[in-house]
Amino acid sequence: MGKWNLRNYVDTIKLSIHYTRTYYLSIFLAILGVFVITIVLFLLIVLIGSIPLSIYYGPFDEIFDVFDSIGEALSGVNDFEAVGIILFAGSALLAPFLIALGALFGIGQEVFEGGTATAEEVLLWYRQKFSRLASGGIVQFLFIIVPIGIEYIYGNWFFGDQTPDTATFTILVFIAALWFLFCSGMLSMVFPSIVDGMSVFSSIKHSIKLTWKNSGAVFSIWSTFSSLGLLLLGPIIIQEFTDVILLPGQVYDLYILAAVLVIILLLLPVYVLSVSRTYLIISDPNIKEEQELQTEGSQ
Repeated sequence: MGKWNLRNYVDTIKLSIHYTRTYYLSIFLAILGVFVITIVLFLLIVLIGSIPLSIYYGPFDEIFDVFDSIGEALSGVNDFEAVGIILFAGSALLAPFLIALGALFGIGQEVFEGGTATAEEVLLWYRQKFSRLASGGIVQFLFIIVPIGIEYIYGNWFFGDQTPDTATFTILVFIAALWFLFCSGMLSMVFPSIVDGMSVFSSIKHSIKLTWKNSGAVFSIWSTFSSLGLLLLGPIIIQEFTDVILLPGQVYDLYILAAVLVIILLLLPVYVLSVSRTYLIISDPNIKEEQELQTEGSQ
């Protein structure tokens, strides 16, 4: 591939938005399927995770009591313990989402290589490559979360019952967030590689290799969508973790709902298609011309 430039970037975003609009019904049905699978996997993880929590906090009458216990625990612990509980809750959300997300990249490949997209194709990808997509999601999850968990365990051991000063705690959180964003970007080509027929560990190596050689292409797309996501979630993060009240009561609840819907229903499909196109371009430079011809024919 030639040097990634502004035109490549703009064309990728424009084509992804174009195809999202063209095939939105199929993409929406596919996202709905991903959402259902994510919820099922999430509940399964919470069920498994509730076992050690129930040993520590006492038995739960119902599985959803876990969430009440997490809320109660957060209200009475120091910063490090709160981070540990949040890591558990975040893990329960991140892992199933990564597992379920993989099949959406099947649609991305079909759109840019074949010019079509149907919700049935997502189900086909699940049926044909579920174990590989699930394994890829789990491995990505471990790459991302294990170093953060190690940082938390070391920090908890180092500070013990003492609460670290604000500057130290901010630095530790910043390091964890930086690792999350960097590692997520480095592994953003894993699912397209799996869809392309590679094994899980080959896809990990291929993603790192592609990103290393084409960091401008990969991180320009990743940073765009992660920044948009953080921008939408920013008011929620500020209001939840600081004393600043940006939005009152019901307005805040409506904003949370609106932000989540925008991320899932708008940003996610455009992101998946953008990553898919970027992968195909940096893996096969000739695909860009073919995609432009397909787009001209569909307009």
